[in-house]
Amino acid sequence: MTDINLTIPTGKMTVLAGANGSGKSTLLSTIARMLKPLGGCVRLDGQAIHQMPTKTVSRQLGILPQSPLTPEGLTVFELVSRGRYPWQGLMRQWSEADELAVEEALRLTGTAEFAHLPVDSLSGGQRQRCWIAMALAQQTATILLDEPTPGSICAIRSISLSCSRPSPANMAARW
Repeated sequence: MTDINLTIPTGKMTVLAGANGSGKSTLLSTIARMLKPLGGCVRLDGQAIHQMPTKTVSRQLGILPQSPLTPEGLTVFELVSRGRYPWQGLMRQWSEADELAVEEALRLTGTAEFAHLPVDSLSGGQRQRCWIAMALAQQTATILLDEPTPGSICAIRSISLSCSRPSPANMAARW
């Protein structure tokens, strides 16, 4: 791919479609700062994303990779809580706002009932919902989904319709 200019509109789902091996995952990985572009620049709100501090980017952009790996024994609550990492710091530890964000994400994804269970004990569909919950708990304006399943797209659409956020999230998906 060369000379790409992509704008993801607020409150809309944007889909990148193309043949296998055409570079869709590479593009998403570059947008998410997992890869550096070979040329040019990726901009987030007008700033060069690869020059921005990681936490600044993580407060605006979340990503769900094709095959996320969960550390063995990690509970659903612990996984979803990791979505709050961008909001933590030396001067700001876990707070009531973090707790509320995690609880809302668990509720919206229907994963609260098994928050105490290890993620690796769940079905594939349940795990996918847990990862979506983590992305929602992160409270970013944009979520990038690499190879979302049809079930996860339906879940995200219904969540976004029932979500009480003041501004709708951007979602970019790749098939």
